[in-house]
Amino acid sequence: RTSTMTRTTFAWHYYNTMKRKISDDIMTSSTSSTGSKWERTNLRLAASSNSSSGGFSTGSASDTAADSADSKDAHDYYLCLPTLDSSSTMTVDDPNNDDNHDDAQHQRSRTRQLQHLFELDLYLSSVPQLAASTRQLLQSSSSSTTNSTANNHHNNSNNHKVITSSNSGRVINVLQGEMAHCTPSQADVLVSDDATTCHILGLWSHLRLDYSSSSAQHRDQMHQQHNGGDGKLATVAHIDSPDYEDCIRDAVDLHYRYHSSQLSSSSSSSSKQQQHQTRLNGDDSTIILPVIELSIHLMGGYNDNDGTSHEITQGVLRALSNISDGYINRQQHHHQPRLQMILQTCAVSSSNDNGSGCPIGRGLALDVSSGKVYLAEVGEDDVESSSSSSSLLLDNSTTVVTTSTSAKGPDCLLRQARLWASFIFNNGDNDSNDDDNKRRLQIIHHPNDEYLYISPFYFASHPFPHRMLTLNDALLLQYTSSSPEVEKDNFVRCVRETFRYMNGTTCFHVFKKKKMMNEDDDDDEKDYGLDDWWDDEDYSPRRYRRVGLNGWAAVA
Repeated sequence: RTSTMTRTTFAWHYYNTMKRKISDDIMTSSTSSTGSKWERTNLRLAASSNSSSGGFSTGSASDTAADSADSKDAHDYYLCLPTLDSSSTMTVDDPNNDDNHDDAQHQRSRTRQLQHLFELDLYLSSVPQLAASTRQLLQSSSSSTTNSTANNHHNNSNNHKVITSSNSGRVINVLQGEMAHCTPSQADVLVSDDATTCHILGLWSHLRLDYSSSSAQHRDQMHQQHNGGDGKLATVAHIDSPDYEDCIRDAVDLHYRYHSSQLSSSSSSSSKQQQHQTRLNGDDSTIILPVIELSIHLMGGYNDNDGTSHEITQGVLRALSNISDGYINRQQHHHQPRLQMILQTCAVSSSNDNGSGCPIGRGLALDVSSGKVYLAEVGEDDVESSSSSSSLLLDNSTTVVTTSTSAKGPDCLLRQARLWASFIFNNGDNDSNDDDNKRRLQIIHHPNDEYLYISPFYFASHPFPHRMLTLNDALLLQYTSSSPEVEKDNFVRCVRETFRYMNGTTCFHVFKKKKMMNEDDDDDEKDYGLDDWWDDEDYSPRRYRRVGLNGWAAVA
């Protein structure tokens, strides 16, 4: 295999010699100077003049030009991606590449893959629209972190806004491997942090109605009708792998369905009546062309030695491109709303690197009402997060529950344990290749639902966490992190707390078993620790209801 030193030397040499050349080639042709073929996607880029993270062009003349696939400036408006071939789809840890290829062939394939990844990385850092939004997001941090060295890698988040339980309204915190959706009536901020090679994806959508010509008063009236209140939908996901295309597709589909249903319900009354009356008068000036605008923000990764960040970047962008292509192909009906996916922010890999091999942005917050994004980390108030018991009216009965108040959200140790459980117990390792065994992001919050959910999963005491807890901090860091050189100072402490939690309980005590027909009450008390007895479908998720600003109460 290619050594770490060889990969690093190749990466920086490639970077220094090709940085300016590649983006110019791609902008003027479909082939880069290394011979890689590129294709224009249907993923729209934000206008470079846009300075607002949540805003974008709406119906201007430049939009009309950009919408034309034949525009001579098409590359200035749409994302380009390298065309995939067999040598560029091999992943770093693909077990099929160990025994079936000799070292020389493997190194050539890996080098070719790195070329694709770094070409994409260089291209992304050179596109004016993306470079402008990246500067806007990172500029406050870059000035103070560019000169950092290995000795202060861990302190790169000092310019992130610290989100606590009292300073940012209602918060939903998304951990690694999770995804959350919400509307302005449910939360004020969606946030995720502690990303190194991981990427944080933010989606923000609203409905735009175009008119061939109409008065400003009429446009404002219709805009308020469709975008007031919960006319906006926000999503944040913490992505640790390039293999989540199905999950991202489901999220985009959710945004489309959400606004389509809103449009359908409102059009059944006043809008249809007004259009009908207008046509009777022989005036087509108020014919409505519905457009669902989905703003995309992507941040994360850095110039890591193994190219893990770059692989996730390519995987997410490829997924978004494929999803956009699918909507272009299926939205041919005149009366079907059109989805416009716009890549607003792409601060990833080298664009998110401080120049010393360390990420600038580690956390991203999304304002649910405005769509604005900014660097953030989740912290505690000066007074530590509290837990208290109180009597609350839940499900029409007064129940004594334990309420925790923290911007981090409820039961973080349980949610973090899921990541280790999937590694330790490897529930998907069987002979089946069906969709149920694909990696999935865990959806912890849904629109129009008052609960935060933790889905059931198997875990129990295991020798691995016991062994890890016997190691000193330096060794534990090396064994448990994919990027040990850039982890924050609290990483090892958090890992130890999670392992102790897993050693102290089991899934059978945490998740309540659903009652089946002809089942005794004691059936769920037997055979703890035998994963053969566990089936996620037999257990209920844990549910939490928001109490006050950022308190969470477990609900039976």
